[in-house]
Amino acid sequence: MRALVREKELAVLLRKRGYSYRDILKSVPVAKSTLSDWLKDAPLTRIEKAALKRRRDGNITRGRIRAAAALSALRLKREHALLVEARAEYKRFVADPWFRTGVALYWAEGTKRHGGFAFTNSDVEMMRYMVVWTETFLKLPRINMKARLYIHKPYAHENLERYWSARLEVPMKNFRKTIYKPTGLLVKKRPGYKGCLKIIVDKTSLRLKMLFWQNMLVEEHQER
Repeated sequence: MRALVREKELAVLLRKRGYSYRDILKSVPVAKSTLSDWLKDAPLTRIEKAALKRRRDGNITRGRIRAAAALSALRLKREHALLVEARAEYKRFVADPWFRTGVALYWAEGTKRHGGFAFTNSDVEMMRYMVVWTETFLKLPRINMKARLYIHKPYAHENLERYWSARLEVPMKNFRKTIYKPTGLLVKKRPGYKGCLKIIVDKTSLRLKMLFWQNMLVEEHQER
């Protein structure tokens, strides 16, 4: 009985110092229902409640730091594996001028900073080239590619999404909402202009692979 009295006193003391039930149970090995019964008659003061909140917030912060570190380590592991894969593929493809041209074009017009793979241009033949290139070297069929047209409002009535869909053979259902760029003109300045098209693949791994290939191409030329 005296042991239980000492454990109850310790539990109350720890509670008043800002310890949670979980923390107290690590030092006082009793049933949670017993602990709850002991502490119901020991209400916390405002200062003690503030101490408990500080301790709780500190535990949450430490937990978040540990979780972030674990996710960062996992991300680095995945990126290293992707780099190894990209290096092996680069060695296999690099003698092909078509491959090298596609990497160079992505270097000029592809997405670099965030998101997935994306390539934008207004030249229809260049876009056809990159669509076929993506299918060939990234093994991504065009039926899985998304597209978005960027164009000025005076061209809206021409339904140029269909023009691009037909020439690139990317299904109309894959086109995202067209972005109309601001302009002060009420009429077309360039009658033959068909807008800029962006081909999008929502896979960060493909963007990273393109950046790895781009860096390998750059390093190769730096060595010459």
